[in-house]
Amino acid sequence: MKVKFILFFLLTSTLVFSQLNQELKEESVAKWTKAEVQKFTTADKYFANEEYLFARQIYDSLYKKHSSNIYLGYLLGTCSIYDAHYQQNATSLILAAESIKTKLVDYDFYLGKAYLVNDKFEEAITYFEKYKSNPLNKIAKDEVDYQISVCENAVKLNSKSAVVKITNIGAPINTAGSEYTPIFSSKEDFIAYTYRGERSMGGKQIVPNKVDIKNGIYFEDVMMSVKKKKKNWQEPKPINALNTNGHDAVVHISHDGQKMFIYRNVGVGAGDIYISKLNGLNWSVPEKVKGINSNYWEGSVCLSPDEKTMYFSSERPGGLGGRDLYFAKLLPDGSWGNVKNLGPEINTEKDEDSPFIHSDGKILFFSSTGHNSIGGYDIFRSNYKMDKWEAPYNIGKPVNTSQDDKFYVVSVDGERGYYSSEKKSGQGMQDIYVVEPGLFGKPTALVMVTGKVTFDNAPINASVLVRSKFYKKDFSGTFNSNSITGNYLINLPSGNEYEVVFKHLNKTVVKSISTTKIDSFARIEIDAELFSDEYAKLNDTKLDSTVYKSEVKNNTNAASDQLLTKYGNTVIDSLFYTIQIGAYKIPENFNYAKLIGLPKAERKSFSDNITRFTIGMFSKLVDTNELLIKAKKNGINDAFIIAIYKGERYFLNDLIKLQIFK
Repeated sequence: MKVKFILFFLLTSTLVFSQLNQELKEESVAKWTKAEVQKFTTADKYFANEEYLFARQIYDSLYKKHSSNIYLGYLLGTCSIYDAHYQQNATSLILAAESIKTKLVDYDFYLGKAYLVNDKFEEAITYFEKYKSNPLNKIAKDEVDYQISVCENAVKLNSKSAVVKITNIGAPINTAGSEYTPIFSSKEDFIAYTYRGERSMGGKQIVPNKVDIKNGIYFEDVMMSVKKKKKNWQEPKPINALNTNGHDAVVHISHDGQKMFIYRNVGVGAGDIYISKLNGLNWSVPEKVKGINSNYWEGSVCLSPDEKTMYFSSERPGGLGGRDLYFAKLLPDGSWGNVKNLGPEINTEKDEDSPFIHSDGKILFFSSTGHNSIGGYDIFRSNYKMDKWEAPYNIGKPVNTSQDDKFYVVSVDGERGYYSSEKKSGQGMQDIYVVEPGLFGKPTALVMVTGKVTFDNAPINASVLVRSKFYKKDFSGTFNSNSITGNYLINLPSGNEYEVVFKHLNKTVVKSISTTKIDSFARIEIDAELFSDEYAKLNDTKLDSTVYKSEVKNNTNAASDQLLTKYGNTVIDSLFYTIQIGAYKIPENFNYAKLIGLPKAERKSFSDNITRFTIGMFSKLVDTNELLIKAKKNGINDAFIIAIYKGERYFLNDLIKLQIFK
């Protein structure tokens, strides 16, 4: 929520940040009905309790009937500052009360705030400076100085706006309620997020110390939406294993999508971080994360790509401000320890929250009300260089606004960013937005490795150990494949050589992957097949580590050149082309390491007991040849073009003999 202001500060002879005036109220309600006076009193209680949105609704309902009442309009205007949907009305409503401003000690402050949230920063500074001429205590003076610095930051950043496209993710995800903290795995095939609204488990609930117990509030739930098509999100559903009648907010998911982190608070107390693990297709009952929770608030968390470092936000004592960012290291027993503050380079005397480490491990996004924020929480970026996080910078407009802008997460390829914000054009309070591109400037450089692990041809939950060969650029970690699908995912930073060890029971398969020449995002699919001794003996799986060479001989370059020259752009009904990149008696011997940046390898077993691997499918020979060139540049020297005509497989010289081209 926005930073609220402490009410009823006694400052010499004046109250600061409290524009409730009993004299003006009595004048206003002199001819009102008893019911209207009671509503006004309830709204004032909401206001005094900093529940501005509840107060605004009541003030607005009264103002519709008493629009000539400038004091009521003033209160409505100040509450509108805190609701993005009505901020455009705040300035005029407050200005209309100029004739009574001598009775409104905070008039200049809130008029400055109204100008600020409407991006009129010079005017805002003028009124903040006027307000500073009043006798103020240190807390109030510091708050006004902070608001002035926000305006000055916004003016400086106006010329540094990022060239990005921002789109409301829309229905069915965003609703009239609140949606925030978007998360997803590197596959980006689903999105989970936090929701507050009519669908919340338990409905509206009573919270202690609120003004009107009849109203109640909705608590947080975790929702998930699956992407069936490229840009088509399906109807969201609650993750029932994670939701309770209390606050259950999703805050992070591991890059492989196997671990989800939840913030839980039943409405009182500090709040802690929990972890749930994906068992097949179901999420486990969340358990408290060991080692980072304290007696104070911990609300956001993220893992490094190797899952050995955890970053989180906390209000524990000893920090630099209210909320600070910390990190902890994974201990041998699976708990987290050696907790350290990220220090003054990242943390300020204000609040820092919602850390996110990109899949390349070199970029940190977080939100802060400090540094050079332009209002509320802004999103900042820090780059990891020379074994430390560099000074962060504000990513600027249009992503950041005078509202709270938080929970920025970026897709593995850097093409999309997702975050939550309260914008004037939103569907509810907080909405989820998509930013394209998600990373500005130099593209991310890493390889996303996916595939399936099987044991005796059945998918299994196997350990997937990654270890780097360049120890000065050490990257290692142990991951797992899904027990139902066998699918796994790992992200490998560029500039290294890796061994990936797949292990189940006492059987292992090792795959080598090089990212030394990678300067952008790339994908590769590697299946790992393990066999028991019994299965291997039964199926006579004698090792065959060489490509089936005879097929290469049967496919001559002369045939390819001849057809390319005459028929490169010709399209013939039922004729397609693909690239064969391997033929093996034992398919687990296929070397996936040279597929980085190439399409997914398809495999098919034939009646001759040979499994053939192919990439791509085209209707034009010229397009197929372009992919062939790329394959050979990747070191697949035995790659060649195969034709598929009416479902049958042919070599190119066979096409000439069959006189298919006429």
